Parts: sequence; C-alpha cells; structure tokens
Amino acid sequence: MLPELQVVPMREIDTVAGGTAAFGIVDTKGYDYAKLIYITAKATAASSQDALNLAEDDTLATAFTDATAVDGFDGTADYDIVAESTSYSNAYVFNVDLKGRKRYLAMTYESDATHSGCMVAILGRKADGVEETVATTAHGTRNIVNG
Repeated sequence: MLPELQVVPMREIDTVAGGTAAFGIVDTKGYDYAKLIYITAKATAASSQDALNLAEDDTLATAFTDATAVDGFDGTADYDIVAESTSYSNAYVFNVDLKGRKRYLAMTYESDATHSGCMVAILGRKADGVEETVATTAHGTRNIVNG
C-alpha cells in the first residue's frame, strides 16, 4: 500500500536579505517521516551559505533559536553546504525519520547574498496511520540530508 503524503507550506515565497536567516516550522504530529525542502531562485551572484540547519522542539517555536539542533543536520558541522547556483534554481532537502523526534521541526537557511525562496514540508505516514491535523506558522537540489 502507498504511504499517505501531505504537502504543508512552511514559509511563503519571499525575498530574504543577505546575512538574514529564512526560517520555517512544521508540526509533525502523527507522521512517520518528513521531507523538508527550501527552494530558492537562481543566485544573481556567487554567494556562500552561512547556515542550513534543522532543529526540533515539543512546543511551537517562534524562532529557530528556540529549538534544539538535530544531530546530523547542522550545515556547519555535519556536512558541506553546496553554494547556490547562478544558472539554475536551487533545492535544499532534508529527509527526516520522525521516529523518536520531537513534535515540531524547524528549518533555517542563511546566505550572504539576497535570495528569494520558499519552504515546504512533505509529511508521510503508513497508509494505516491515524489522521492528524497539521499546523504551520503564520508565514503562510542542492543538498539532500537523510537521518
């Protein structure tokens, strides 16, 4: 049987100034796994990425710093963040096994250049799972990280 999937926006498309973090959060209650994606337009100039991280918490965080970093998903310690392409759109992807994780996952991305992008989560559960309501915050492929 195919798993049930739900697409949840984590952050609307917007422009983020260089040196400012883009932040999105998703409620994963009742799900078995998540794919968190940050999609950016092609970079207008060569840039470096300062952060691409995942954090978790049992209460709804209002800022990325309110949550606890998830081991294996720290872009400065656990893997190299691939620079944004100036030729193509960019997608940064986290594949997350939710077993043993806290309820809310938060993703942050920061570049030294101004960029436009959006965040989305694809949540999945086994076909026989219980339906749950998914909440997001009000904000209405370059890396793939599994864990």
